[in-house]
Amino acid sequence: MSRTSLTDRYVWTVTRQLSPETGPDVARELRGTIEETVEGRIAAGEEPAAAERETILELGDPDVLAREYGGRPNHLIGPAYFPAWVRLVKVLLAIVVPLAVLGSVIAQAFVAGASFGGIVGEAAVIALSVIVHIVFWTTLVFALVERYGSESEQDQFAETWSPDELADPADRARRASLAEMLFEVVASLVAIGLVVWQLGGVGEDAVQVLDPDLGWGWGAVIVGFLALDVLVTIAAWARGGWTRTLAAVSLVSAVVSGVVLVWLLLSDRLLTDLPAEFNATFGWDADWTISIPAVAVGIAVICGWEAVTALRRMRDTTRQDA
Repeated sequence: MSRTSLTDRYVWTVTRQLSPETGPDVARELRGTIEETVEGRIAAGEEPAAAERETILELGDPDVLAREYGGRPNHLIGPAYFPAWVRLVKVLLAIVVPLAVLGSVIAQAFVAGASFGGIVGEAAVIALSVIVHIVFWTTLVFALVERYGSESEQDQFAETWSPDELADPADRARRASLAEMLFEVVASLVAIGLVVWQLGGVGEDAVQVLDPDLGWGWGAVIVGFLALDVLVTIAAWARGGWTRTLAAVSLVSAVVSGVVLVWLLLSDRLLTDLPAEFNATFGWDADWTISIPAVAVGIAVICGWEAVTALRRMRDTTRQDA
C-alpha cells in the first residue's frame, strides 16, 4: 500500500480544520502554490523529494496556517484587547488580593492556637489562589469575547485610545487629589475618635476592645501618630502634591506606629479579654479565643500597606525631581 504524498498530507491537515465552504478553495490554492514552488526548485537542480520537503517546511506549521486561512487568531488575547486586560487585572489584584489577605487574617484571629507562621502561610496561600483565579477568569472572558463576542461587546473590551488620556508625570508624583485627602483624613479622624472613646471607657452597652489600663500616655502616642497622618495628608493636598519630606514623614509614622502597636499587643497591654467582653455585652458564652498572632499580622498588613504607599510617593517624587 503506497503512502500518501507529503503534499497531500499537508493540504489535508490544513483544510480539515476549515469549513466545507472554504476548505476546497484553500486546498486548490495551497496545492497549486506547493506544486509551483517545487517545480521551481527542481528546475534549479534540487531533488524532487528534497524540493517538496523544503517547500512544505517553509510554509510552516499546518495548524498555524489553518488558523490564518480560517481567520482565527493565533494568540490568546490580541493587541487590541491586551492593554485593557492588563489595566483590569492590575486593578483587581490591587483591590481583591489585599482584601482577601485581610479577611484571612481576621478569620484566623478567631481560631484558637493559631501560630504566626500558620497565619502567614494561610494568608499566602489565599493570596496566591486569588491571584490565579483573577488572572485565569479575566483572561478567559477576554479570550471568549474576542473570538465569539458581538461587535458591541468587542467594542466595550477593546478600548479606543485618545491623546486626552496621556498622563501628566506631575499627576502621580506631586498632585494629591481632594478625594484622596478627604478619605485619609476622615479615616484617621474616625480612628482617633474610636481610640479616645475606648480609652475613656465605653460603658456597659458597648464592647471594650482597647484595654483602658493602657493609660493616656500610650493613648496619646497612638492618637499622635493618627493626628500626624492627618496633618501630613492635609499639607500634601494644600501645597498641591507630595514632597520627599512629607512622604518620608508618612513612612516613618507607618513603620513606628506599626512597631508600637504590635509591641503593645504582644506584651498583652493593647486589647482586653474580648471573649469575656462579648459575653458580658451580648451573652456570647461560646468557647472561643482571639489569636494574638493573627491580630499582629493584621496590624502589620495595614501599616505595611501605608509604608509601601509612602515609599511609592517618595520614589515618584524623586523621579520627578531628577
